[in-house]
Amino acid sequence: MQQIKKPDRMPEAFSQGQKTRFFTFLQRVLIGTLASTLLNLFILFPSPSFAEVVLGVVRSSENSPDWVKITTRLWESGIAYKPINLEQIKTAADLAGVNVLFLPNIETLTAPQIRVLEAWASQGGRLIASGPVGRSSPALVRQSLRSLLGAYWAFPLTQRAAPQPRTRCRDLACTTSSNWVPAEQQNASVQGGVLIPADANSQTVATWKDSSGSSAAIATDRATYLGWRWGSDGSATIDKAWLQASIARWGGTIGSPVAPSTAAAPPIPTPPSRVTRNTPSSPRNTPLSRLSPSGALPDPVPATFTDPSDQSAPAGLDVQANSNKPIVSIEAYLMRQELTNLLGRFESALTASNSGNTAVNLSAPTPAQLVAGSNSAGGPAASRPSVVQGPRVRAIAQARQVLQTFDQLLQQQNYAEARQQWVQARQLLWQNYPQEGQRVGSEIRAVWLDRGTIVAARSEQGLAAVFDRLAAAGINTVFFETLNAGYPIYPSQVAPQQNPLTVGWDPLESGVKLAHERGMELHAWVWTFATGNKRHNTLIGKPGSYPGPVLSAYPNWANIDNKGRIQNPNDGKFYLDPANPEARSYLLRIISEITSRYKVDGVQLDYIRYPFQDDNAGFTYGYGVAARQQFKQLTGVDPVNISPSDGSLWRQWVEFKTNKINTFVAEVSQLLRSNSSRTILSVAVFPHPESQRIYKIQQNWEVWARQGIVDLIVPMTYALDTNRLQRVTEPLAKEQMLGSALISPSVKLLSLPEVVAIDQIQALRDLPTGGYAIFAVESISSGMQGFFNRTQGRPVRSTSASEPIPYRQPFAAAASRYTALKQEWSFLLANNQLRVSESELKVLKSRSDELAQALSKLAANPSTESLATAKRLLASFKSQFQSSMRLHSADNSYQVQTWQNRLESLDMLLRYGERVELNRR
Repeated sequence: MQQIKKPDRMPEAFSQGQKTRFFTFLQRVLIGTLASTLLNLFILFPSPSFAEVVLGVVRSSENSPDWVKITTRLWESGIAYKPINLEQIKTAADLAGVNVLFLPNIETLTAPQIRVLEAWASQGGRLIASGPVGRSSPALVRQSLRSLLGAYWAFPLTQRAAPQPRTRCRDLACTTSSNWVPAEQQNASVQGGVLIPADANSQTVATWKDSSGSSAAIATDRATYLGWRWGSDGSATIDKAWLQASIARWGGTIGSPVAPSTAAAPPIPTPPSRVTRNTPSSPRNTPLSRLSPSGALPDPVPATFTDPSDQSAPAGLDVQANSNKPIVSIEAYLMRQELTNLLGRFESALTASNSGNTAVNLSAPTPAQLVAGSNSAGGPAASRPSVVQGPRVRAIAQARQVLQTFDQLLQQQNYAEARQQWVQARQLLWQNYPQEGQRVGSEIRAVWLDRGTIVAARSEQGLAAVFDRLAAAGINTVFFETLNAGYPIYPSQVAPQQNPLTVGWDPLESGVKLAHERGMELHAWVWTFATGNKRHNTLIGKPGSYPGPVLSAYPNWANIDNKGRIQNPNDGKFYLDPANPEARSYLLRIISEITSRYKVDGVQLDYIRYPFQDDNAGFTYGYGVAARQQFKQLTGVDPVNISPSDGSLWRQWVEFKTNKINTFVAEVSQLLRSNSSRTILSVAVFPHPESQRIYKIQQNWEVWARQGIVDLIVPMTYALDTNRLQRVTEPLAKEQMLGSALISPSVKLLSLPEVVAIDQIQALRDLPTGGYAIFAVESISSGMQGFFNRTQGRPVRSTSASEPIPYRQPFAAAASRYTALKQEWSFLLANNQLRVSESELKVLKSRSDELAQALSKLAANPSTESLATAKRLLASFKSQFQSSMRLHSADNSYQVQTWQNRLESLDMLLRYGERVELNRR
């Protein structure tokens, strides 16, 4: 997740004046009502809507054994969360940016931790707790916790029971406090305990069924207490329904899950213990012959199941300019964050566009040219001279002014004006976003060239026009759709049939020729385990149920779900069984044919996974003929006869499937290195958290990266706004995730306004990545084409890229990137915009020159010795850099963080280069 900056102050959700006016209003409406009821009603009305819930989930040593189960259930619930280690909560600032905090089953808290939670809650934070929270804490801590949560755990129930929503209320306060609760979950139960309300403001919102009214869930204005161990036992439907409702009660929306920034989890998660219902169509005790294509059973996919393979993370913040609703603390924080980050990306793009032709010179001719001398801190950034004129100066100044006056407007309760100014500042930045100026520095500029565009070209001449546009746009890498829906796009000697839409010509042969003529690389984009495709069937006049040419010829190769179906009822696709040795051999022969017959520069594996599954809803995959036989031989058990409630045996089943994907990637890697060692192996993967991804689709790309068997990770980081994109992407671009691989996150153009797409590309450039990928050619509008032409274009017929491609020449790419970074510093320094002291500038110049020389030497003559020198100098420079930029960072923290990210990307390139340029020699 995106690192959250700490706000200086978080205003309360309601001022004293608001409270007084609201209380007066209630008195007028409810004359004669008891004062206690009025008080309850005031407290229990839902708070103003949060713009977006930022859910923090607390991990401690006590819930660590169940952590994977808890996070898996969070993922199944569709809830984005930020994991927070309990021992790291030392001040309220450690919870900055979190507006709802979940304490799942944590029995021991300390006095300092309770004081932090109280301070955070007083700033507008909301709590959700579950299980015997605080039961093992000291007495004074337990007392404070009772006040904070409004309830306490009394004793456990002797048997499982169901929480029953309270439907009968005697007063309006009770109705208001419980109108958010979910409906009763039929035929579901959990192992719970009896809760006791702690004060008059606590309302029982659910009781234990058949328990004479014992409280199962209790709510106050700032807390929801669930009286069972959430996520570790019992019904998933109860867990999901109550947590979703508890978040929504405060007006929050449930965002798409994002990768946690911490939260260590074992490589193969232990799924939650739960009982899978055996329906008549379940394959339990079903003979292998029943699970053939002809024996598929037509059970519908569960209505609640959502396959995220075609989705983008939704936009987060929605600010209505004319609304005078109170802006609560978390909404205020998110508004500051979004405008700050947008301004940072705006200035980052502006600096890059202006510095491309700047000569590197970090010497200051005279002290007057420095904004901050050795005895001066300089003025605010908004007042400094600038070579930028006109609307962009005004846009930057207005955004900075809004950020400076925002808190004052909130204190004055002038919420409409605060929103209006914020929206205007954001709009002004969008309208003037830098969209010109050559972007320099080596980066991967990739695009997926989809089958539809290839088919529409109809010939090499038509395809040439597509490649001309891509060359003019400065694209250096084309992922060319080569195997789709079971059909190769070229005439194959291995596959049963060429794609009927390209019969009569060889698009792959043409594509390789056209790409190389224009100095671009072409990587064969291969659908690996996805084969037949309902959508493609429509295009070629086949029935939707047609499994494609491969499974028609070899039905026993099918991957089968637990209902006996070979066609995925959710995405309409058919899949090969990764455990089937004949299917694996077939795919390897296809890849070998592609790389031996055509001079492709790389192979990209897509659909290198199992189909998305939801075992809680009775929807799992992997029951192909070969998989069942192999697993039974391994364990003595047919996998159709086990469920997640079988614990270690189910874990072994998940490991078995995950290992089938891992070993296939390793086999492809070995094939390429044996036959065509310079062929780049990339993988199109999902950015979901590792444990959930393994559990859902058995895709553990971190293992491939760390083992050095893939060169490039291309995560499908599709999002509808840039802050969400940054939040999803940032945790992926770390050494512990990537090992010696490069990463090139992606932007999905479909449904994005052009300026948002441009902003997202800038965001990826500001993170420590190897570049970016665009999905897809068919979605590149004339406006986006113009942006690419202006900022990274080159002559159409150029036979060499202007900069080295990182995966091809990593050491040269590192030198190029560092030169571009020094150009930015030189540009700002020459225009009196770099705030460093004279002494710090001298140190910066000396160390940066030394590092530049080392990187250039490494690029020119790679060796173990020159690499060691470059690594040492880079580490030294990074350790000194933050100190050198301390003055500049005061008003330009985003810019300095971006520079630090780019230094991190140099580390990534050196790690990758050590493997591909040195160890392969």
